[in-house]
Amino acid sequence: MPLVLYYIPDPKKEQQLAALCRGLGFRAKRLVPGDANKTVGTLAGLKTAASADKAPAGWTLPELLIFSEMTGDALDLFLAAYKNAGIAPVALKAIVTPHNTAWSLYALAEELKKERAAMLLYRKNQTTS
Repeated sequence: MPLVLYYIPDPKKEQQLAALCRGLGFRAKRLVPGDANKTVGTLAGLKTAASADKAPAGWTLPELLIFSEMTGDALDLFLAAYKNAGIAPVALKAIVTPHNTAWSLYALAEELKKERAAMLLYRKNQTTS
């Protein structure tokens, strides 16, 4: 069954997401800042080795969505339903893969931030060319 791991600090938005997941028959698991040093695989219920990447003191968990055990069709369904529900966008999203299961939540979030910054820079450069 598809699983959506999420950290949504806004209570209203979190309720909307939880209701959407229930309506689609997806499991939802709320992440907390204390999960920063746990591996993505562990958080998704998979057996993984411990990650060496630890969050530094004062690091803040950003709003994010992580999809596990989800086919492409299920992901498309979720994203369309999310948009149709009018829920405010979440900038950082990832799919659990064999490559990132051993990463800490901190490491994944930092990678997603880098990828998003690179994508925004690329888009900005495309519009100014």
